[in-house]
Amino acid sequence: ELCAMKNVFIALGKAICYTLLFVLMQLIASFVVTLAMGIGYAVEQLTLNGSLDYNTLMTVLYDGVTTNATLITLVSNICTVGVLFAFFALRKKNLLSEINASPIPALTYVPLSIMGMCFAVLITFALGILPISEEVWEEYNQSASMIDSAGLIPMLSTVIFAPIAEETVFRGLVYTRLKRAMPAWVAAILQAAVFGALHGQILWVAYAFVMGLVLAAIVESTGSLFSGIAVHICFNLMGGYVMEHIFTESTALYIVLASIILMVAATRSAVRIAKSSKNI
Repeated sequence: ELCAMKNVFIALGKAICYTLLFVLMQLIASFVVTLAMGIGYAVEQLTLNGSLDYNTLMTVLYDGVTTNATLITLVSNICTVGVLFAFFALRKKNLLSEINASPIPALTYVPLSIMGMCFAVLITFALGILPISEEVWEEYNQSASMIDSAGLIPMLSTVIFAPIAEETVFRGLVYTRLKRAMPAWVAAILQAAVFGALHGQILWVAYAFVMGLVLAAIVESTGSLFSGIAVHICFNLMGGYVMEHIFTESTALYIVLASIILMVAATRSAVRIAKSSKNI
């Protein structure tokens, strides 16, 4: 029993360290971008006016961080994955093996993509019918407005690199380390809770928690982190770039019903293909 408790504390310690690395990369990226903008603005003002207004500088820095949130996220996510590759390489280990990112049949990505898009539809529908206060919606819209979805950088950040980094850290490292010392369902809840909490805004926290549970189940069922990455990518793509064009009052019910049917069928198909290829 003492040995089991020791293993739990070791697993928790590793999970905390990987989570802190993820947060630290966000902070470092924010600091670097803020510092670069501050120096640029200060040099410009000192050159033109010979003086610098502190309050204006603070406003410029704040606006710079909020308007460059997707760039900061992109840089931090790339750095997170890069640091992890270097860390495990120094330890003579392969990151892909450590996070259980084993190959899956190419055909599996078809149902996985459908799952991700359908899940985004169902989350959007759930948020629409829940009794959420106007205050919470205003806070949600204000937070969402900070994330610019137009252009290549926001798309790379939210659709590609955020899913890769988040799945690597939370389902690839945090979940697998916790699972070594506790039941899988407990590990899944803990990693989902941390994943959700880091999203900040209450609605993001809620659906990120649910998403963390679903992604852990998908990774567990298919035996590969690549499954979670694929679903996560398609979820973000659907929610950030497709949904607003197809989800209206007249189409909502049909899209939701179709999504439920497709998600069930796609889940069964993805698990069957993945397991048949691994004989698990």
